[in-house]
Amino acid sequence: MNTTNRTKTIALLMLCLPFCGGWTSAPNNQAEDRYVGGELIATYASETISYVSKEVVEDISTVKGTPEYSAVSGMQNGCGAVAGAIIVGFYDKYYGNLIPDWDSYYSTGTYRMQNGTYVQTLLFDLYDRMQTNVIAEGVSESEFKNGLKSYVVDHGYNIQYTSLGTGNGFNYSAFKTAVTNNEPTVLFVRPSTLYFCQAHSNEDYIITSNISGNHIMVAYGYYEVKYTLSNGTRTDKYLHVATGLSGDSTALYKVGSYIDAAYKVTIN
Repeated sequence: MNTTNRTKTIALLMLCLPFCGGWTSAPNNQAEDRYVGGELIATYASETISYVSKEVVEDISTVKGTPEYSAVSGMQNGCGAVAGAIIVGFYDKYYGNLIPDWDSYYSTGTYRMQNGTYVQTLLFDLYDRMQTNVIAEGVSESEFKNGLKSYVVDHGYNIQYTSLGTGNGFNYSAFKTAVTNNEPTVLFVRPSTLYFCQAHSNEDYIITSNISGNHIMVAYGYYEVKYTLSNGTRTDKYLHVATGLSGDSTALYKVGSYIDAAYKVTIN
């Protein structure tokens, strides 16, 4: 399992967010919502799961995950461009001209860290193509999709977006198939919760952080764990996500959290 090894002091005044629901809000009725990225807010909320036994039912990801990129200086509200760059970097391993003159991966297949020249050029190219902040702050779903498509087509390839559901109707089964087929999924989410699991002897610590604004990120895997407790069992299901945020570049996202839209992205 990909975990973020970090230590957070659990404050005496703990913000006890409900574990099952996460911090997600119902949508307003707007034709074109804006995605601005927001900030990662450490809430210090945590749950300790004390168990008799623990079984990792499934822990499956795309091949070597995805790149882990984040916004650079001058990219205000740039989560759309970052998510698009992660998609481009992912597929550059299979279609080498997507990032000209640079490989997004090592010979082992592991993705390289963010490059200050080539990835930065890619980020600003997508930022402009998505018209970020031209109409209003951030980027809309259609601006994201059209901007990424423009980039991919201009580099000689095709792109398809396959809806995996909206709202509470996220098609988890179809997402798992996409992961098996080595295809990432872009998620459009509202202010919501990211999860980090720290494993200890007969205990898992679940740490949460909140994204303060509407955000776009990339899901590339899933993690399901079953706990046998002293008074029964519970099974938790998460998506592995590349957050596009500096610091916590990967995290878990609770299955069942509200999602504005999800699209499997295929480039060929």
